[in-house]
Amino acid sequence: MKLYHYWRSTSSWRVRWALEYKNIPVELVHINLLNGESESPAHLARHPAGYVPVLELDDGTTLIESLAIINYLENTLKDRPSLYPSNPLDRARALALAEVINAGIHPLQNPPVTGMLATVLGASQEQQTAWNQHWIRSGLAIYESMLSDSVLTSTSPTSLETGLSIADLCLMPQLYNAHRYNVSLDTFPKIQAIEKHLKTLDSYQKSHPDRTKPVDA
Repeated sequence: MKLYHYWRSTSSWRVRWALEYKNIPVELVHINLLNGESESPAHLARHPAGYVPVLELDDGTTLIESLAIINYLENTLKDRPSLYPSNPLDRARALALAEVINAGIHPLQNPPVTGMLATVLGASQEQQTAWNQHWIRSGLAIYESMLSDSVLTSTSPTSLETGLSIADLCLMPQLYNAHRYNVSLDTFPKIQAIEKHLKTLDSYQKSHPDRTKPVDA
C-alpha cells in the first residue's frame, strides 16, 4: 500500500497513526500542499479535490478521506488492534468526539478557507491566525465538555475509558495545530491529561509529523 500524505496535514497524521497502531506496512509518498503538487493531474486523479490523505491499495484502488480510510482498515483487517470500541454506545461516543474535530474544527482551518479570508475579505496574516485560534479554542471547549471526569484520575487517560480510539487520533493532531497557533490548553485539564499520556505511545511518536518531515520542508 501507498499513503499519499503531507507531513503536517492533521488528517494525514490520523491515517499514519492508525497504520502504525495496527502495524500495517505502507509506503509514504509526500505530496506538497504548498507548491501546487496537490493540484497536479496525477494527484487530482487520486483525489478530485487535490487533498490528502489518499491510500492506494495494492491493486491500485484509491481511498480518500481520513475517517473513511480508517474505517476501511477497521473492517478489512479485523485481526489488528481496533480503534473503535466494541460497545455500540461507546463507539457512537468515540465517533461523536472524532467529528467535533473532523467536521467542526478542521474544515475551518483548511488552506482554501484561510486563503478565501485573505483574497476575498482582505484578512491579514494576524487576522487569519486569530480566526484559527478562535475555532480551535471553541472546538476544544466542546470536546473537553464531552469527556468523562474519570480522565483526571486515570493513570493512562484516553478520550474514552475503553482505551485508544478514533477520537484520540483526531484530537492529538488538532492539539499539534493548537500549539502551532499558540492556543493555551490551560482551561482544558482533561485534554491536557490525555495529551500527556498519548505522547508516550510508540505509535504516536512514530507517526508524528517531525518523523515524516521532508528534508527540504
